Amino acid sequence: MSTPLGKTVLITGSNVGIGKEVARQLALRPEIGRIYLACRKQDRASTAKADLEADTGRHIFQIILMDVANLGSVRAGLADVDGSLDALVMNAGVIGNKSLMELTADGVTKLFATNVLGHAVLLEGLLAQNRLNEVAVFVASEAARGIPKLRFKRPAFLSTSTDELTAVIDGSYFAETKYDRNLAFGQVKYIGALWMAHLARQYPDLRFITVSPGNTTGTEAANGAALPLRFAAKHIMPHLGISHELEVGAKRLVDGVIDPSLSSGVFYASAANKLTGPLVNQAEIFPDLANAAFQDHANEAIHRFTTQ
Repeated sequence: MSTPLGKTVLITGSNVGIGKEVARQLALRPEIGRIYLACRKQDRASTAKADLEADTGRHIFQIILMDVANLGSVRAGLADVDGSLDALVMNAGVIGNKSLMELTADGVTKLFATNVLGHAVLLEGLLAQNRLNEVAVFVASEAARGIPKLRFKRPAFLSTSTDELTAVIDGSYFAETKYDRNLAFGQVKYIGALWMAHLARQYPDLRFITVSPGNTTGTEAANGAALPLRFAAKHIMPHLGISHELEVGAKRLVDGVIDPSLSSGVFYASAANKLTGPLVNQAEIFPDLANAAFQDHANEAIHRFTTQ
């Protein structure tokens, strides 16, 4: 059941960028009664909380300290959540240089830990305790299907087996080939989308939605990119119509929370060869996403690394 004050939402990575804007937009909806800001650092979280209260006029924000790359931190943060959640927005993520191939204590790359594994432990912890009432939204990217115009290769595997997906998770995929930051990012988001579709089949009374915010300005996503791409992301792409404003990208995720017409198990993002515009089912572009065996393989690969 929802809290007497309204629905409760938790958003990871909510101190900046899209996560913070999602929190702002949700707070403007009267049915939302509490928003947990799950952030790594207290000072940044406190600043975000003060900004959001000033912007919305509502004092419904609570801070949960959580580093999604650290499973101990995720479990501790989960314990600090009071009662159940109506919605979980798994927004925290990172794309960057080869340092993200370093392994965490759990044996996964920092890239995978931040984008997927911590969220898997968080969401499945809620499910195990029967503490999710309605919907979970995993924030993905068109990179999961490849973005040719930005030179993001399409993630592709020989058989999309559990072992192949495990090689992405533990970094061995790039052991004998040159690291490609864009491909690596697309691979982990692809695995995350498959895992969410697997969960949708296991829990038919809840909604599990994967949504890309699209190519969005005003985020930190391009910070680790080469200078020309950072310049283009900020100054050129908006004028060419291949990116949109922060409010637009965040609204896609808000729609994932509030719009029941978005179907469980589906990955929604821009149309083929687009980075903006209406959301469409990505399985219509990349049929592998609807393959139940691949979804199960992704789930099995993730769970090789979630034992306490």
